[in-house]
Amino acid sequence: MTDQPPAPSNGGRPPLLTVQSTEQDGVVVVGLAGELDMSTADQALTTLRDATVGAASVVVDMTGLRFFASAGLNVLLYLRRDLSDRDVVVRLVADQRAVLRPLELMGVVDQFPIHASLADALVSARP
Repeated sequence: MTDQPPAPSNGGRPPLLTVQSTEQDGVVVVGLAGELDMSTADQALTTLRDATVGAASVVVDMTGLRFFASAGLNVLLYLRRDLSDRDVVVRLVADQRAVLRPLELMGVVDQFPIHASLADALVSARP
């Protein structure tokens, strides 16, 4: 399991974004929780790239996100581009409007397999 480094002290408030990665049955699962926006996009992309080096199958669990901005969409598109060179499909888990609506508005829902649950994504992603 790979966790991001601790965020600098911010007065006792929880970090804006937490990123955790695990491997389940040969699938790298990266969970995002909090807010994915301009202020957290670099952190998310760096952690996602580090977690998926050498991965054969990747699931990004976004069910913990409260906010998802266009900078977060760019993160997903960069990751997809990076992994497509190795024919790795990036599957998303999202069931909340805060994530699904921006994906729909930006016209990219057909560029990612999107699942309502982690269990469904894992079934689809198993090598």
